[in-house]
This record gives sequence, structure tokens and C-alpha cells, in this order.
Amino acid sequence: MLRELNVTDFAIIGEARIEFGPGLNILTGETGAGKSILIDALEVALGGRASEEMIRSGAAAASVEAVFDLADAPRAAAWLAENGFETENGELLVRRALARGGKGRAFLNGAMATIAQMRAAGAMLVDLHGQHESQSLLDPRAHRALYDRFLGLDGERETYREAFEAHQAARKRLDAAETGQKEMERRIDLLRHQCAEISGAELIPGEDEKLAAEKARLGNAEKLLELAGRALDALDERDGSAINLAGQARAGMDAIAALDSSAAALAETANAALIQLEETAAALRAYADGVEADPARLEVVDDRVALIKSLKKKYGDSIAEIQHFHEQSARELATLEFDRDHLEDLRRQAAETGEKAAARALALDKKRRAGGAKFSRAVGAQLAELALEKATVEAVISHEDDPASPCALDGRFSANPGEPVKPLTKIASGGEISRLMLALKSVITGAQPAPVMIFDEIDTGVGGVTADRLGAKMAALARGSQVFCVTHLAQVARWASLHFCVTKSEENGRVNVTVARLGEKEKIAELARMAGGAAGEEADKAARKWAKEALASVKRG
Repeated sequence: MLRELNVTDFAIIGEARIEFGPGLNILTGETGAGKSILIDALEVALGGRASEEMIRSGAAAASVEAVFDLADAPRAAAWLAENGFETENGELLVRRALARGGKGRAFLNGAMATIAQMRAAGAMLVDLHGQHESQSLLDPRAHRALYDRFLGLDGERETYREAFEAHQAARKRLDAAETGQKEMERRIDLLRHQCAEISGAELIPGEDEKLAAEKARLGNAEKLLELAGRALDALDERDGSAINLAGQARAGMDAIAALDSSAAALAETANAALIQLEETAAALRAYADGVEADPARLEVVDDRVALIKSLKKKYGDSIAEIQHFHEQSARELATLEFDRDHLEDLRRQAAETGEKAAARALALDKKRRAGGAKFSRAVGAQLAELALEKATVEAVISHEDDPASPCALDGRFSANPGEPVKPLTKIASGGEISRLMLALKSVITGAQPAPVMIFDEIDTGVGGVTADRLGAKMAALARGSQVFCVTHLAQVARWASLHFCVTKSEENGRVNVTVARLGEKEKIAELARMAGGAAGEEADKAARKWAKEALASVKRG
């Protein structure tokens, strides 16, 4: 339900804040007062087209805010949650800001949103009928759903949809296996080569680093031996070596410690230094013994390093990435080989799912065709009460060559006798479209695609008893949905649950629009004005009397 609409500096509206309620919300006022501007503002808030010209003259920016209660819009609430727009207290605040010389901004509950997201949310909340872009009846995709709802075929349509989607999935997999069979064979050969190349290398995590170290050692064996020899010579291989000198130093420290106990620590330090030098010399000899010029081994290491380098260029920057690539390739290879080896199974699955979907499509289409006359009579009867006595409505069903595919259902309409029915998108006027949608809503229980419906210019070309019937139908429809109607007819307005009057005035040289919710006295005055009560005192009294009786009769039911 639309609870509140706030408009600032939009068109000729300086500022307007309107609180709506459930049931039938009627907007009335003199021609040009700005009633349809409010509808335009709401449409902009829900992602409709916007331009700089919509900003009020002299203002730098415009904004429109709409507050919705989501209690009657579970589909919209679920969509908001799925798309990361948090809701509090079951409410949605939609806001659209327009700025001169800059991009406008859109928000859903305070979070930035794209225009596409605004439109998606709006489509689940509001359905506009009249001379506006979002007339759902002009969308052929909506015709089939409305028709099936009328015939009570929603469950069967869902069962068919599941069967058709299963057939599509099976067909898609089969097509990929058949039409891409050569490509699949090439892919299988490539994957086999890649998997064999990687698995044949028998890579070990971390071996590339170990091989690099070994290659460096083997490649510099002679230099390493020379350096190790020099170090050993300095440590222990000649007179005056570090170990000999350290031994002499230790002997001197021991002699000092024998005479002076306070030097014992120095003697221990000298002894430890000598031991460390001797251990270093032993380790260096062992290292030198292990260093060996081995051209054969160096060649093996070089080849292994080159292999790993080649694999890295093809499959990843590390051994871990190469192994991960191998795992993925192996899985894909197994899937492709399975599909190739089970091509006949795929053909059988596609055939079976196609037969199942075709059978359900045939049964569904049979019921659709059988219900065509009932549908035309029911909607025609409703249209007759709305001053379209000679109107004809038909549901034209056609089918593609594939019997499993969904049928095409096109709504056709003719407002005049002797004229052939034509697609709604080509012949229906705004007033006809609104009355046709109202007729459909009246005969299709629960068919509302959105919890809020807006009818603009629905009363074009009607009056008297027809107008009263039109109002009664909208009031009945408003028992299950929130309905808005912009009207010039008192016969329609008298059915309002809430009545708003839009007035235009001039203040300080500027036009301003005011929207007021009417109480009982104001309703009577407005209905009298709409009924033509301004043509004289007697006429005004008669109009007021009619207005009081009209409101009383609505209350009596």
C-alpha cells in the first residue's frame, strides 16, 4: 500500500505531502490543477523517465519520495531482501532526486539504487492504467497470465512451465553435445594432452626451489671447492692458522687462570672459541667432501628446471597453480567424455522431456481454447456496463512449430461493431485501456499484478449511470487492493474511501499546487462543484442535495 507521497519542486508543485489510506483514493480538481502531475511524480519515483524540465522553474533540484507498506507486497519484500536493500518495520522508502546540470540519484530505503532496480521494485508495487508508459495491459506478455488466472489455470501453467524448463535444459545439453561435437573432440584432445603433460611431470610442491639451489651448487662446484680450501687453510691447514693461534691463546689463558682464579672466565671463553673454530673446520671439510663437479647431474637438474619453467608458462606461476589447473582440467575432461559417451542418453532425455512438455502444453492450450467464449462474454458484460456496449474482446492463441513450446496468447479488442478485433497495442485509447483493465480486474479474482493500482482518465467519454457503475466497480476492486483514480466525474468520486482535492493558486506571482484531504463537508462541496452546482443558487442547492444523498447511499451500501 502507498502510505505517503512527498513532492518537492516538481513541475508546478512547490511542496506537497499526502498521506493515503487503504481502499479507493480519489483525486479531483479543476482541469489543469495538477492532478496528473502527482501521478507523473510517482511514476518518476518508481524509475520512470525524468528530465531537467520536470524541475520547478527557479529551483535547483526536485525530489519525489514515496513510502510503501510492504505487508501486502511479499514479492517486493523478498526481492528487496535478495538485492541487499534492508527494510525496517515492513516499509519501503523510494526516493528520486533530480538536479539541474547533473545526474539524478535514486534510493531504496536510503541505499543508492539503479534506475533498473527502481523500475523492478515499482513493477511489483504499482500498476498504472491510463495514458502512461507502464500500462501492463499493453504488454503482450501479461495477456497469458491474466487469461490463465481468469480460467483458473495457474496451477496447470506452473506444472507446464516446470516441464518446459526441464525440456529446455535437456535440449541445451544435447545441442552442445551434437553441434559442438567436433569442438568437443578437439577440447578432449587438448585436455588429455594437458593432463598427461602435467601428471607425467610428477611435480612435487617446493621442488622448484630445491632444484634452483642444487643447480647453483653444481654449476659453481670448482669455485666452491677453491673457496672452501682457502677457508680451511686459514682455519687449520698451515702454521699460524686460526686454530693454532686460538690454541696458543687458550694455553696462555689457562696459565693465567691457574695463577689467578678471577681469569677463569676468560680461559673458558678462549676454550669455547677454539672448540667453535674446530667444529667449523670439521663442517667445512664435510661440505667440501660433498661438493663434486657432476656434469651429468647438472644436466638432469637443468632439464628438470626447464620442464617446470615450461609448465609454469602454460598453466600457472607456481607448482600449486599448475596442480590446480590439472585438477580443473581433469574434471572438465571427465564431464566431456561422459557427455560424448552418453550422447544417446542425452537424445533420449531430450525426447522424453519434449513429449512430456508437449502433452502438458496441449492439455493447457485445449483448456485455454475452450474457455475463450466464456472469457469474451464475461469481459464483454463488464465493458457493456462501462459504456462500451459494442466492444469485443478475444484471446487469440497461436503456437510455434515446436509442440513443447509455450503458446502465444494475444489480446484482441474492438470498440465498435463491424470492426475486426486488433491487437490492443494498436487500437485502444487511454480511456478504453483503463476501462478494459477495470473490466478484467472485475472478472478475474486476485489477478492484480501489483498491490497498488492507479487509473487515470478512465472516465473519458462516460457519464451518468455508466460513470456510477465505473465508480462502484473500482470501489469493489479496492476491497482487495489499494486503488487510485483521477476523475472529473462526481458519480465516480462519490465512491471514494478517501477523497483528495487538488487546487492551483497564485501566490507572490507564482503558481502553487495544494492537495487537501476532504472531510464530510468538503466532500459534499466538491461533489456539488463537480456535478455543476456553481451555475446559480438553486442549482447549487440541488447539487449539494444530490451530493449528500450520493454519499449517504454509498455508506448504506
